[in-house]
Amino acid sequence: MLWIKALHVIFMVTWFAELFYLPRLFVYHALICPPGGDVADRAGNERFKVMERKLFFDIMTPGGVPTIAFGL
Repeated sequence: MLWIKALHVIFMVTWFAELFYLPRLFVYHALICPPGGDVADRAGNERFKVMERKLFFDIMTPGGVPTIAFGL
């Protein structure tokens, strides 16, 4: 039973670290491409889109699902 709690805490710490990092990526992305303005750096814009997508779907989701599963 204690190992389930330990796994829950480990996955929760990694999940929350990524939850705090994702908004920072959004801020950097917004600085590259201001709203209402012309896209100055298309390569940077695409790079941030890829980084945000990979962080959310490849790292955050597999970290969040075990957190919820081990928490129940």
